[in-house]
Amino acid sequence: MGNKFSKSWLVATMLMSAAISPLAARASGATATNDVEIVPGPLDGRVFSGALGPDGEPKDVPDTFVFKNGTFASQECESRCNYPARPYFVRVDGDRVEFISETKCPYKDATIIWRGTVEGDRLTGKSTWVVKRWYWTIEDTYAFEGRLVAEPNTSVDAD
Repeated sequence: MGNKFSKSWLVATMLMSAAISPLAARASGATATNDVEIVPGPLDGRVFSGALGPDGEPKDVPDTFVFKNGTFASQECESRCNYPARPYFVRVDGDRVEFISETKCPYKDATIIWRGTVEGDRLTGKSTWVVKRWYWTIEDTYAFEGRLVAEPNTSVDAD
């Protein structure tokens, strides 16, 4: 079957969430941001402390990964380059939760697509960073991992 996060799965997920999320959002009182309905997610309230780095190399950049109010954010990417928290989409398989999220840089044509898995207190995954220029495109893959430091209904503030 290949990569669990194939392009067809991503397209299907986006189409399904476009059809379902407005209904769920109205029922749950969710908010809209940048024309995307934000719906509370099953990972909300969880914060993971870990690191990221180029795929295949040591993960030596400390990072905190935050799931909050239906969004996912890398605090390192947010502080360095202003990549905002964005909605995440999940697929649950028993105790394993797979997620995907896409965030865009507010001041250049750059995106990061995050694909990860949460199992117990561990977060692992890869992100693809793409910067488009009129004369070239840069695409790099990074690996990330983290350990749970805050769960829903704890006193740790994820801001």
